[in-house]
Amino acid sequence: MNVEDAVRLRAVLDRLVREKEIAAQFFGRMASVQDEVEHRRWFRRMAQDEKDQRKILMKHRRELCGHVTTSDTPTLSQVHEAVEQIARTSNAGYVDAIRIAIRIAEESRAFSAFASDLTGDRSCRIFLKILSQESGVHRDELVSELRRQEPVAA
Repeated sequence: MNVEDAVRLRAVLDRLVREKEIAAQFFGRMASVQDEVEHRRWFRRMAQDEKDQRKILMKHRRELCGHVTTSDTPTLSQVHEAVEQIARTSNAGYVDAIRIAIRIAEESRAFSAFASDLTGDRSCRIFLKILSQESGVHRDELVSELRRQEPVAA
C-alpha cells in the first residue's frame, strides 16, 4: 500500500473508530436512563457490540496504518456529531432513543459499505462489509422494535 492509500485509509478508519466510540457512549447512556430491564439490556448489548467493533477497527488501523499519522481530527457524519452531545446529556425515552439508534445504524451501514471499497487489504475489506451487514441487521431490529412500540396511525 502506498503512502497516499495509507493516509486515506487511516482517515476512514479514524472516523469509524470515533463513530463507534460515540455510538457506544450513546447506547451506554440510554441503558442507564431506561426504566425497564429489557430496554436497559437492549442498549447495553448494543453498546457492547459497538465497543467490540471498535476494537477490531483499531486492530486493522494499527496493522495497516500504524506508521501513518494524520494531523486532523476525523470528520464525523452529521448524525454522529449530533449524537455526541446527546450521549452526554440526554434522558431520552425508549422510543426516541430507538429513533436515534436507527439513524446511527443506518449511517454506520452506509459508511462501512463505502469504506470497504477504499482498502486493498482483504481482511479489512471483509470486516468492513461484515460491519455494514451487522449495522443493517441492527437497523432492521430497531425498526421492528419501533413499529412494535408505536401504535399504527389510523
